[in-house]
Amino acid sequence: MQEWLAYLAAFGIALASAAGGYFVGFGVVMSNSGFDMAGFFAVVILMPLAVALAVFVVSFAAFSDRWLGWTNSVIAAAFTGITALVCFTLIIQDVLNEVPAVILLVLILFFGGRYLVKRASFD
Repeated sequence: MQEWLAYLAAFGIALASAAGGYFVGFGVVMSNSGFDMAGFFAVVILMPLAVALAVFVVSFAAFSDRWLGWTNSVIAAAFTGITALVCFTLIIQDVLNEVPAVILLVLILFFGGRYLVKRASFD
């Protein structure tokens, strides 16, 4: 049960930092006119998720007294990046609206991240 609480707390803090980073990134993109679609994706989606991943790794280590390690952190970064790219592609191709895509992104990151933490080797 303690691992679940540590995971929930770390995920909540990471989600809040991603939301804050999204609003800052969106403000930066809207205040400048030099961003194309790749720049938008990098500033508004990838950078907040990268910060949120770093916040999650540090928070999870603090709450559970176990560090994920470099290998598990790289796997988590790849999982986060691929999931964000897939959800962003669904938005760009008008398959999903923004709100359902964000809900899908958060759910996949939550349950997929939990699965990855459960299978992680904490050597």
